[in-house]
Amino acid sequence: MAHQLSLFVENKPGKLYKIMQAIMGKNIDVKAFTIASADTFGVIKMLVNEPVRAREMLKEYGLAVALEDVVVVEFTNMPQGMFDITAIFAAEAINIDHAYCFTLGSDDKALFVIETREMAKITDVLSGKGFQVLSDAQIYAL
Repeated sequence: MAHQLSLFVENKPGKLYKIMQAIMGKNIDVKAFTIASADTFGVIKMLVNEPVRAREMLKEYGLAVALEDVVVVEFTNMPQGMFDITAIFAAEAINIDHAYCFTLGSDDKALFVIETREMAKITDVLSGKGFQVLSDAQIYAL
């Protein structure tokens, strides 16, 4: 299983820069992130190479941050791979609460980061169908 940071932040210019400045100052590597805003506040979700250390450091900066379990599945051949995975979810009646996807360079690999209330089920189903579910260490080895 992998972990992501979720930060609840005020939506104003320069906020993301200050967060990234803090992270970079501690030599934490960001693999992916997403931002969703709702008027004056937003949620930043990110994969980092040292999620526990990053969470503690961001808390010290006074940020509201949580460490969340996520399923990260590796696949190839976008968009066919996404189609195959989502077909499995539909067939198994698995609901996704939040997700994002990103590609890994030119070798046609992609990672699908999934938040769900059905972590064990989704991990078992994807593994059983031949997909590789990654840990934090495996993500950063790519």
